[in-house]
Amino acid sequence: MKTCRSPLFLEKPWIWLVFSLYYFVPIYYTAYSTAQYFFLVGAYVAFVVLYLRATIMNVRYVWQPITAIVALSLLVTPLSPGSSTFFSYVGFLIGFCYSTRVYMTLLGSLIAMILVMQYYYQYQVPFFALPAISGIITISLWGYIERIRSAAASHWLQSRQEIQQLAVIAERERIARDLHDILGHTLSSIALKAELAEKLLKQEKIQEVGEHLSDLHKIARESLSLVRQTVSGYKHRGLSGEVIQLCEKLRQNGFSVELLGEIPTLSARAETALILALTELTTNVLRHSNGNHCQISFQLEGDNVVISMQDNGCIKSITPGNGLNGIQERLHALAGDVSAQISNGARFDITLPAHELTTQAT
Repeated sequence: MKTCRSPLFLEKPWIWLVFSLYYFVPIYYTAYSTAQYFFLVGAYVAFVVLYLRATIMNVRYVWQPITAIVALSLLVTPLSPGSSTFFSYVGFLIGFCYSTRVYMTLLGSLIAMILVMQYYYQYQVPFFALPAISGIITISLWGYIERIRSAAASHWLQSRQEIQQLAVIAERERIARDLHDILGHTLSSIALKAELAEKLLKQEKIQEVGEHLSDLHKIARESLSLVRQTVSGYKHRGLSGEVIQLCEKLRQNGFSVELLGEIPTLSARAETALILALTELTTNVLRHSNGNHCQISFQLEGDNVVISMQDNGCIKSITPGNGLNGIQERLHALAGDVSAQISNGARFDITLPAHELTTQAT
């Protein structure tokens, strides 16, 4: 529930009542009857209660204590010009709790009321009109500025919370894409190994079947570790280690592999994105290529690092799927890109900005 509070009033709203002691100055040098003294003291106590109540109320209902304080001022003014003190606190409340238009309307109305009372009761200006008008203007402006500052702080906090929520959503999407790429590659490898083991089992080549089953166990353990690393956001074996593993995977499935250029050292985020992109592209080669040769190259072109993967399979068209779209989204987050073309097979070019380099590998 929204309350009419300034951050300064939040913990100790009573501390600002020290300025209201001016209320008792006229009582000190003016003779009153006992009943009048009790009335003036009671009015001050009522003012304190109303003011403290206003500082914790819902802004929708703060008009009630404001109206009561103004009415109290009208009752006290005929006896004492000390009622001018109350208008400063009313000024803060209207400045902090209302929109600019309402605030200006109320401020003008209260100043007009003060001038009418000054004319009617003929107090000396320095004892009533001057402190009342100067107090209501300056303190209401302070309240108005506090309202703007409070609204800006609230807007900033809301924006920060929205950014945090978007970051959480983006991280979930990243994990989903990464798991898709990892599991797609893993399941493809397992399917290929299992299919080959099944064929060898029919041929009763038990020893070779055992080797493939051992590979399946190894793939499963490595994939489990990779999933854990991806979810936790840690680096894998490093780009060089992963590229070597992918090359070995291709060789195990009948491809000759040519590795060109120097493998660069990238930032952790760029390295993870590139590893998963190359893993997905390797999976595509194993699934769809009918070739027997694959070339992976790394080179620096101007302000970009370009990583290319090309096979010599017979490909008529390239239809982007979830895997390729996931690569595209991940690289776009790094100001990178991926392009595909058919040139003596399928060719994929990954582009990353050079500022993702940390130190150049040698």
